[in-house]
Amino acid sequence: MISKRHRYAREAAVFGTALLCSVISAKFPASAEPGTESAAEQAGVTQYQVETGQVQPVSGAALQSVVAPLSNAQMEALLQAKLKLRAEAGVRVDSAPSPKGLPLEAGPETTVAHAGQFPPNPQLFVIGRNNKVVNGFSQSTLAEPAAANDALRVFAAGNFAHAEVSTNGGATWANVPLPGGPADATINCCDHDVVIDDARRVTFHSDLYIAPTPPGVPPNHGVVRIFVRRTPPAAACAFDIRSNVTSGTALPDFPKLGLTKRFLYLTINAIGPGGGFARIIRFNIDQMSDCVTTSFSTFTQSFSSFGQRVWRPAEGTNNIEAAYWGQSDNATTFRVFRWRESDAGPTSVTRAVTAASFAQPDCRGGVGNFNWIDGLSASGVGFSTVGAAAPGANGGPGYVAFYWTVGADAVHTQGHIHAAVFDLTSFSLLAQPHIFDNGVCFGKPNVTANKRGDLGISLGFGGKAGGGGAAVQGAVGIDDEFTPGIGFFQQLFGTAAGTHNRSDERYGDYFTIHPYEPCEKWFSATNYALLNGVSAANVNERYVEFGRQQSLRCYQAHRNQLPQD
Repeated sequence: MISKRHRYAREAAVFGTALLCSVISAKFPASAEPGTESAAEQAGVTQYQVETGQVQPVSGAALQSVVAPLSNAQMEALLQAKLKLRAEAGVRVDSAPSPKGLPLEAGPETTVAHAGQFPPNPQLFVIGRNNKVVNGFSQSTLAEPAAANDALRVFAAGNFAHAEVSTNGGATWANVPLPGGPADATINCCDHDVVIDDARRVTFHSDLYIAPTPPGVPPNHGVVRIFVRRTPPAAACAFDIRSNVTSGTALPDFPKLGLTKRFLYLTINAIGPGGGFARIIRFNIDQMSDCVTTSFSTFTQSFSSFGQRVWRPAEGTNNIEAAYWGQSDNATTFRVFRWRESDAGPTSVTRAVTAASFAQPDCRGGVGNFNWIDGLSASGVGFSTVGAAAPGANGGPGYVAFYWTVGADAVHTQGHIHAAVFDLTSFSLLAQPHIFDNGVCFGKPNVTANKRGDLGISLGFGGKAGGGGAAVQGAVGIDDEFTPGIGFFQQLFGTAAGTHNRSDERYGDYFTIHPYEPCEKWFSATNYALLNGVSAANVNERYVEFGRQQSLRCYQAHRNQLPQD
């Protein structure tokens, strides 16, 4: 069998099969041949300087503090005020014309099919678990579930401010009480993220705390608290990260975690009345895991550079000694950042891509016929820009793939997902495997890579231009040697059924997908939908474990075992 990691561009003739009845197939347009970038583009590497410092752990009584929780209605109002501040920052987007991009081609039209049971074979898509995350504490219909597993044990968290742990793969859940915040940001707001460092057996959980403000007034200060959970659910300590950790005073919105072999990374989108910035902070993961004074380096990009840009660490880098992230400089130029563990600071390169339509798509559907993709999510700001770095086989270069939500264009009639896949060494463009269907919208991707170099994805789909489509639902999929091309998700499999959309065009940005631990050939993911109503009781929040039949034996060896801490 020839692995995609060896062949990249080879078109496979084999089509995947499924164990679920809901299958969404997707094709992609042809891309420019690798190596067609200009010499100036290939050589145009930008290097950046960083600031350094130290942060102290928080432990003991500070992690036991109790603050009277706000009601769900109060929390919803507070979250809407924060989103208003985010939207105001979003208008600071550079509007300079984009240079001419690569040709835009439609590619084959996608299809929606139904799959049944098939005899076992290596390419069979298998869902090992698809369990509902249940927690009645501070649930929001903007659920944004995040989770990471260590064999049978799963730690999860979500909006507004709930966390839970399962010791049976998500069949049942126990509430994990979350403490109040520090004196300058007492309210446990939202925006949770969870990653696990399998090498150290540590789960890192980030949570945004904000300062109280009068009703309707956007918050102007906050703290990202990173909990260090050596044996979830207990927190051995935590670290409070402020937006003015080295400079600036804005709210540290949209925190996201990532990790490499030796470092933990936090990205924030700092917003406030006077401007803002994107920031990535790199922490010494050994020190943080030991709950001691932790050294960090931080790189900041002001909104004055390109307008507002939002960063998210690329997934899959727990197997690689470098962190990656990306941004759209404009509609036809994509910038790839790399921060190698051996480098004091990051570098970046730019590459020409096909033009992206940074306009809000019409993705109305479900009961009430509401749109589920807001304008910021489909803009060049980058709230939906995600990436994954896939290791190469036998010392090969590997690749890094990015995906982001865009509006309809001349050949894609629905809101869809643009993609760009780059060589991990030269960053030459290998493919642009856009995810689209001219009968339904796709959006809000989250992607990772397993140790084989395969990609896994969790996203939303539903609605259509003109309205009258289905409500948004959750789905997952795999790109590997059984799918054609590179970075292309040929089939997606529904995991979270939905019937309703929120009326405010909001759908979560905080799905997670990680390599399943400790069998990193499989994946664990979250997504959600609103089923049979729009109240908190109708949140259909899912924790999913999935992979190929060829690695099922690896998964089964761990799926019913508790970890050895």
